[in-house]
Amino acid sequence: MTQPDVDVADAERDGPTSIFAPDVRAASVSIMTIVALGAFEGLAVAAALPQVAADLGGVALLPWVVTTYLLVAGVSTIVAGALVDRAGAGPTFRVAAIVFIVGGVGCGLATSMEVLVAMRVVQGIGGGAANAVALAAVGLVFPRQLVGRAFAANATVWGVMSVAGPAIAAALLTVASWRWIFLVNIPLGGLALALGWRALPGRPAAGGARARLSTLNIVLLTVFSVGTLLAIDLLAWTSVPALAVALGAGWWVLRRTEGRADAIVAPRHVVRAPFGPLAWAVALLLVGGIGTQSYVPLYVSGARGVGPALTAWSVLFFTLGWTSGAQVSSRLMDRMHPLRVTTIGASLVAPACAAVGVAALLVAPLPVIFALLVVGGFGTGTATNSGLTLLRDLAPDAELGRATAAHQYVRSQGFAGGAALGGAVLLLGVGTRTGDVEAVRGLLGEGASGGVVDPTVAAALGSAYGIAALACAVVALLAHVPLRHLRRHLRAQG
Repeated sequence: MTQPDVDVADAERDGPTSIFAPDVRAASVSIMTIVALGAFEGLAVAAALPQVAADLGGVALLPWVVTTYLLVAGVSTIVAGALVDRAGAGPTFRVAAIVFIVGGVGCGLATSMEVLVAMRVVQGIGGGAANAVALAAVGLVFPRQLVGRAFAANATVWGVMSVAGPAIAAALLTVASWRWIFLVNIPLGGLALALGWRALPGRPAAGGARARLSTLNIVLLTVFSVGTLLAIDLLAWTSVPALAVALGAGWWVLRRTEGRADAIVAPRHVVRAPFGPLAWAVALLLVGGIGTQSYVPLYVSGARGVGPALTAWSVLFFTLGWTSGAQVSSRLMDRMHPLRVTTIGASLVAPACAAVGVAALLVAPLPVIFALLVVGGFGTGTATNSGLTLLRDLAPDAELGRATAAHQYVRSQGFAGGAALGGAVLLLGVGTRTGDVEAVRGLLGEGASGGVVDPTVAAALGSAYGIAALACAVVALLAHVPLRHLRRHLRAQG
């Protein structure tokens, strides 16, 4: 199958020529505000992890501060995608933004790691739904010739926040505390809610069957997500039954939705070509990239002794690469098929993650590691942006909400899986060498206060991070398998 022929000149005469044209400007601003909110959330929380661990303890639960949010956001994305098809993007967004704000307040007031993780569940429900609205709205609001530009603009917003976000986080972590990382989302969330209240489509696209919100299917998807992450997080014999339960739940929900036009998540969206291979290829790339990126602040703070302000800036480099890759991919797709662009991006991720791992093991200078993170982010941004554009080419309008949400759900599994894999390998390595992962809490507290840092724990954390990055590189390399299958399918379709 080839990319649909588009007479760009005719299309531009008949519709907007820019994402900031008067008839789409309000929607563009509201969508980008949603993206900015999500970008700040991800970047700032990663930067705050060292202070969170030092303050609340419960270091063994630290990966779940990230993975719980992503896990719940994935399931929430599926539900929100169905709601977009049933009720429209606007009403779905309003509810999502309110839930997100409430969850952020709860996180900021958390008194223990357990409470923080629980409130991240609430925040993930709202965040996942808002993200689903943002992705689906791009396909519903903009004509084909502007879809790639719109996704690239969203990536640019992410890039701007990759500069502003760490700056805000560094200031908050220096003059206040990690709690304000969450509480600052009250004004940001309120702004997003106000801008998007009326700007997004209030009615679903015409035609097609509306998704049926089955409680059992939602429960099964949740079991699949939780079971998969538990299997990764445990890294022990107990991973086997957890994975078995997860796969059983996944098989059951696909059996229940087989052949149903109103399925909340259909096999054609998550398993079969072309949607399935595309989604899982992107997810595997995200496991590699996010697993390597998520614990950079913990690594530079604990293993390299960097202070809180500079630690907050360490999240900058991967996201700068991501933004640059998204921009380049939007231009490349003017001249080549989106699948080819996705493959080009994918070819960079695994080598970059592996190089980061080797550099960490060799205690290379931090600028070298940061430069490698830029390369990994560039490949990830290139592949994910072109993958979304290809998805829009393939999905009909009437089921765009569900197709996009299913893609985003699988992507969320990649985000969460990467955070879980990186965290599990890192903590396993520290625990094996020191006998107690809570030693990391003491390390972070000593470093932040200017006290004497335990060199044994610091070395254990550094080597464990390097091994985690290498493990993530192996997973990213597997993305080429579904990409190859997708390429064969599109060729067979002519």
